[in-house]
Amino acid sequence: MKKVLFTLIIIFFSNSYLAKCQTKILGEKNSNTSIISQEKIFVHQNTSFLLTGEYLFYKVYCLNNMTNNLSDFSKIAYVEMVSSDKNLVFRHKIILENGIGQGDYFIPTSVPSGNYKLIAYTKWMRNGEISNFYQNDISIINPFQEDQMVILNNNDISKIEHKVDIKDNLVTYSNKNELIELNISSKNLNNREKVTININSIKNKLAYGNYSISVRKIDSLLIPVRQTAKIFSNANQQKTTSTSILNNPKYLPELRGELFSGKVISKESKKPISNVKVALSIPGKNYIFKIANTNQQGIYYFNIGKEYDNENANIQILHENPDKFELILNQHESINYNSLEFYKFKITSQEKELILNHSINNQIENAYSNEKLDSLKIAPQITSFYNNEAKNYLLDNFTRFKTLKETFLEIVPEVFTRQKKESYTFHVRVYNSEIETGLLPLIIIDGNLIQNQNEILNFKTNKIKSINIVNKMYVYGSQIFEGIISIKTFGGDYTSAFLGDYVKNIKLLKPLANKIYFNQVYEKNNINNRIPDYRRQLLWKPNFRFNKSQETITFYTSDVKGIFEICLEGFNFEGKPVSLKDTFYVK
Repeated sequence: MKKVLFTLIIIFFSNSYLAKCQTKILGEKNSNTSIISQEKIFVHQNTSFLLTGEYLFYKVYCLNNMTNNLSDFSKIAYVEMVSSDKNLVFRHKIILENGIGQGDYFIPTSVPSGNYKLIAYTKWMRNGEISNFYQNDISIINPFQEDQMVILNNNDISKIEHKVDIKDNLVTYSNKNELIELNISSKNLNNREKVTININSIKNKLAYGNYSISVRKIDSLLIPVRQTAKIFSNANQQKTTSTSILNNPKYLPELRGELFSGKVISKESKKPISNVKVALSIPGKNYIFKIANTNQQGIYYFNIGKEYDNENANIQILHENPDKFELILNQHESINYNSLEFYKFKITSQEKELILNHSINNQIENAYSNEKLDSLKIAPQITSFYNNEAKNYLLDNFTRFKTLKETFLEIVPEVFTRQKKESYTFHVRVYNSEIETGLLPLIIIDGNLIQNQNEILNFKTNKIKSINIVNKMYVYGSQIFEGIISIKTFGGDYTSAFLGDYVKNIKLLKPLANKIYFNQVYEKNNINNRIPDYRRQLLWKPNFRFNKSQETITFYTSDVKGIFEICLEGFNFEGKPVSLKDTFYVK
């Protein structure tokens, strides 16, 4: 009688929870999205001209199309580089925090000389035209490539208007507007000399905002024009396309992080199946584990709002008879690039020496790259979803037994096994419960859900770091488990070999990790003082938050001579664009 009563409670509770979960997901598409305004993206890139062996650095600003303020809707942006023959060179997934994110791309020797396009968008923006995406041309020279016909200009040098002395054109740069002023310590500097930039607010708090700063050598080449925040904003104000309200969008906004989706269908009828539970595991030391339910269209959604360190994931149907169903995964749908138009960058034989020197600088810098490493920002430690409710067994504190079955028998009294023919199941002794539920515990190894428990029966315990046990009824998603058995290995890399139509291993496009970029300093006894320094990019500061009357930024020149450009881009806290440039000469 108790077992029947408990089963009825489970059914009632699960259906109630499922109804709420389903309403929430359906509401995402049919209700909430109708009041979300469209977004636009501006990208501050350090340059529009690169040689292989250099880095493209960029900062993403995602803005509300109606207010021009930084958008707090989408949590993920996508940045792509496309070649002139419409092939994808790279696609990056960028985490947006309050509308801003950052990334970089090292140009490998596999990228040929030619013309490219950098584009950026959010999934929500994909409901509009590609013309609404951020677009900017980039030209690349691969000096190790023999055939350079795609970028060679066969015209006479006298007909090329861009061969000018850039020293004569420095007056065209503006280091001041109505909000901010840039003041540099000196316009003429020596190699390895300290440079100080004072950034002053002209109108007090009106200048406060989010900005990014690039300092890079410039050459007398006719390269693609980089968009500035001001030009970008003016161009977007002239657009008449209305994209603020969408009642039936094809692409949902990623409001709470990365959005993964797919469908569950019947193997027999091929029709979508509702009310089926699907589990997502992203294994690792900071693993992510989630359970979702399919809606009336058989679609499931997972929102991942935390950083993870693994590109591999596992998705499986959680059911007594999962082999009746087929799991379909939604892939990132490629963009049609046919409407893109590309800048036609050309060089002449007279520019061979300039490019040769540029390439030599890069090769020297890359030879010493291990001495000038960037550092990754440490991702926050993810707390297990069961928090502090588990009892922890650190196996190094006990005599290790050969198999997991023996370990549970000798060390972990909360767990026992049952055998039915050739199948074994693990069970948790739930305290304060006299009811025989017939349920199984949730078993995870490094975040991987284990449904076929025979596969871990003889798992070697020398790989196991710890075992966590929750010995009480546990509700996760809409599923009720008779406790939790969570196993963590030393490597945090357990992968189940059990696959099928209802279990899929997938490769994730992992978001780029934020970096703290290397900043060269010359002081007494510095280990880099005797290392060659041929940096052309003297400073890249993607996260410059200006919130006081004056800020001072310092950096050092390198062994490279010539004219360098200081470029500040961004938006004040009221959404007004700010674009400032200044130059200095290294003799």
